[in-house]
Amino acid sequence: MVKNNNNSQYELVIVGAGVVGMGAAIAAQKQGVKKILIVERHQACTGASIRNFGFITITGLRQKIMQERSLRSREIWLDIIKKAKITINHRGLYLIAQHKESIPVLEEYLKIDPRSTVRLLSKKEMESHHPLFKKNKNFGGLHSTDEVRIEPRLAVPAVAKYLESNGIDFLWKEEVLDFTHKEIVTQKRKIQFKKLIMAPGNHLKGLGRNVFEQRKIQSSKLHMLRVMPEKKFKLPGGIMADLTLMRYPGYENLPSKKKLDKVIQKTCRAELDNGIHVIIVQGKDGSLIIGDSHQYTHDTHYPFENEKIDTLILNKFEQILPIGQYNVLERWIGEYPSGKKDYLDHWLDKNICIANVTTGIGMSTGFAFAEDVVQKLYQ
Repeated sequence: MVKNNNNSQYELVIVGAGVVGMGAAIAAQKQGVKKILIVERHQACTGASIRNFGFITITGLRQKIMQERSLRSREIWLDIIKKAKITINHRGLYLIAQHKESIPVLEEYLKIDPRSTVRLLSKKEMESHHPLFKKNKNFGGLHSTDEVRIEPRLAVPAVAKYLESNGIDFLWKEEVLDFTHKEIVTQKRKIQFKKLIMAPGNHLKGLGRNVFEQRKIQSSKLHMLRVMPEKKFKLPGGIMADLTLMRYPGYENLPSKKKLDKVIQKTCRAELDNGIHVIIVQGKDGSLIIGDSHQYTHDTHYPFENEKIDTLILNKFEQILPIGQYNVLERWIGEYPSGKKDYLDHWLDKNICIANVTTGIGMSTGFAFAEDVVQKLYQ
């Protein structure tokens, strides 16, 4: 915690206590930076970093830099999970093909994904992995063993607590209102720095607003739900299905996808219109986290939820995973910044950077992206 004085000085100040902000602190500490401060305008991280699936995903990401960052982020997560005593809920991913036209797409994807930990399952093999897979419509699908699922609303605070206990200062409930080339200004104090990283997440109307407007960064709004099945069971991994092939960039240029596109456009028009692709993961208590949809704006989203979107998500969920009766426990709005490029690292000078993951993979790649920013900052 920062002492209440007006003359604090830090080697590195980070604005934003989400995955990218804390990832930058982790990377800087590894490089030997001694005096680090993270400033967060809320009482805790409340943005995109805790509103997601907590699913560290590798499969289906764009090859080269995006997938490399996901694999590196996974390494960093596994290290911090152990140190901060974070629970892993499950590992692995099953992408269930409910249209036969998805299989050629998945076969082509395997030719460009260099990992030995992902393979194609036949219908019979898929059904052997879980009894529920015998009840749904499937033509087989992909299985990856690399993915890891944690509970973000517990994991992100646990990372902050661990970092604070290991010499990194936090300043909660203070907003950075302005900055110069050598100091930040909050509503309570001025703090001097040698280097500054601003990691605002989806807070696009504060510091860096002009940059976000110039780069046409939008805010993405997601519908998310948590349900509790009446009959308890354990998922063998995270679940995705055909609609994922329409949204994840690793599949977008595969030759067979054009045929699948035509089929999905006929059978899932409403889902496509609302940016829906269903991901299902499981919490420690047996509940299932389900989502999501995507709506975009350059302005502030209206705070009203359309029940039709939740209904579309739940109907698709029931087709993918026919679990019988369940109760909806929670609904919430997820968020993340979205741009034409996957990442934004905008350098105001050699010592000041605005850093954001500008697509929905902050949990999966944010730690490695932050590490790359820190390496450039101290090169």
